[in-house]
Amino acid sequence: MNGIDSETKSKLKTLGYHLFPNLIPLDRIRLLKEILIRTNEEWLQEFQNPKNINSAYLTSAKYMKDKNDRKTLFEFIESDLLLDVCDLIFNDPIYFLNTQIFFNPLDPNKLPYWHRDIQYLGISEEEQKNRIEKDHVWHFRIPLEEDPGIWLIPGSHTRWDTEKERQVRLELEGKKNNADMEGQILIPHNPGDLLVFSAHLIHKGNYGSNRFSFDILYTNFPEQKQIAEKWNHFPEENYQRKNPKRKTLFQLV
Repeated sequence: MNGIDSETKSKLKTLGYHLFPNLIPLDRIRLLKEILIRTNEEWLQEFQNPKNINSAYLTSAKYMKDKNDRKTLFEFIESDLLLDVCDLIFNDPIYFLNTQIFFNPLDPNKLPYWHRDIQYLGISEEEQKNRIEKDHVWHFRIPLEEDPGIWLIPGSHTRWDTEKERQVRLELEGKKNNADMEGQILIPHNPGDLLVFSAHLIHKGNYGSNRFSFDILYTNFPEQKQIAEKWNHFPEENYQRKNPKRKTLFQLV
């Protein structure tokens, strides 16, 4: 990358996010968009709900049926373009976890909502507090259309909620999880940009435009075999790695 790596690395660590403008060539964006429009339509055939705001496991052979499409996606996931950014965040090893597409809900009453991804794991709040200290999950968001942005609370990935934040996020004391929060910032992004942010940040989406953004999730821990077997979203055993130096990327446990 370039000479600002140390500054970028520091910002990622302290703020929990960084926008890399115009990092991804637009011809690559067009190719990804063609593939992911088809794949997302397959996913929507199975999960039809007007409140949906995202799809997941898009590299699954169930949804991405063309082998060449899957190969293209896996090669992009293990590209130096993205993994060099991973090197700013993770100490080795680096693991692939999942993919998602974020879009606008069909239901006009569905509002963006503050959350930490970890709150949906079905574990206690105390365990969530412990997990954010040792398990690191980062979204690499690649807008395929103009994205009105994501709201973030900078630095919240390394601490737990304030009392007011917790009341809003969990809708306690009559609060709503779409209400404004102190310190919130909005990060809009466009095709060609890469927005990297911690899944542990308190964050919420921002609906509008033709929102269609592709997320790749990287972690410091491997995915479980039973989940990969259920969704079939990892490469086949005979997949020829383009980046053999990243040996752990598609490793399972």
